Amino acid sequence: MSASPDQISERIARICDGVDAWLNNEDGILDITVDRTATEGLFPRHDVMHMLKQVSITLTPQALQDWVDRVDRGTSAGTMPSLTSQMPRVLCLHAGNLPLVGLQDIIATLLSGAVYYGKLSRRDPWLADGLLRLLRKRLPDQLGGWASRLEELEKVGAEKVLFAGAESSVEEVKQRIHELGLASDQAHFLPRTARFSMAWLDEEDFQSDSVRLSKHLIEAMLRYEGRGCRSLAVVVARRSLSEVAGSLADAAEVFVRRNRPSHYRKPGVSYWRSYLRSTGKEVYDIGSQIITDDHDLMGTEDVICWLTGNREDVVRLARQFGPQLQQVYMYAGRETLSRKGAGLLSDVPEIRLEPLSEAQSPPIGWQPDGIDVLAWLWDP
Repeated sequence: MSASPDQISERIARICDGVDAWLNNEDGILDITVDRTATEGLFPRHDVMHMLKQVSITLTPQALQDWVDRVDRGTSAGTMPSLTSQMPRVLCLHAGNLPLVGLQDIIATLLSGAVYYGKLSRRDPWLADGLLRLLRKRLPDQLGGWASRLEELEKVGAEKVLFAGAESSVEEVKQRIHELGLASDQAHFLPRTARFSMAWLDEEDFQSDSVRLSKHLIEAMLRYEGRGCRSLAVVVARRSLSEVAGSLADAAEVFVRRNRPSHYRKPGVSYWRSYLRSTGKEVYDIGSQIITDDHDLMGTEDVICWLTGNREDVVRLARQFGPQLQQVYMYAGRETLSRKGAGLLSDVPEIRLEPLSEAQSPPIGWQPDGIDVLAWLWDP
């Protein structure tokens, strides 16, 4: 029996009511968990507040309905699960690189009609726990258990498993989950393995508002201290690094003044900074990170690489990075993105285009690794 439009609308209303209650600090839960997250040094308060602001903007009833409608258009009719005693069980293993990074998995699981079970990251245990407690009040039949250790979870034999991590750890994670009885023998797994994102800047992008462009670039580079798969680590541009370094440094100074990093600079980054300067390479300080035109350091933690190139270089790098690359950003609004990205870039399967302004503020229905999580859960 499939879910009716009324069931879906009711599900959306309950999810949004729980999220709104969380954002409005019902039972004081949000204040307690934000304070604990900040005081324990898990994440800077400004990053947590940025995340909360984006949730309030992007997680709305209309956004969830649009997500359902988009998936519905691409899926066989009549397959959305209903709220029955036979609801599928989904196990979510949440990463801890960003505050509440597993929010989309939680929402998608509930929206699909499945029962959520979660392994919370020990690097981010409080925020998700507070939200889940308030969601359980609204959707008691869809909220199973959650804990910070796999061994503490009920042996649920989940039919589907979502987790983020290195590609090399996928088989090890699967084996451990099966050993603990957390997934059925026939369970489907959806690992997320992308590490960083890239931007492509054409000449006309520099001819508009260079201050605004630099602001968006720095936000994408420095928000969450570059820890996310959507964080900008590589730029391909028609202009050289030396031409834009001053503007980027100014924007970075403003950003860091408002968003103090949890550390100044890691020893490894300081080493690369000294090495690059000794070899005559261009290198500039960007917050706690560095930016350089040395292409050999692409993919190095806290090192942003700037390549003076063209669209062919974007394609080459996208194919070189493969599953490590999450998104390719362009300096355009969503309404003009398809026009600007037409031709060479839009025809390359490895390239997923998004506006640079949404790098650290994605819509709730964005597609990690190019996969729609709700569609994957919806698929029987």
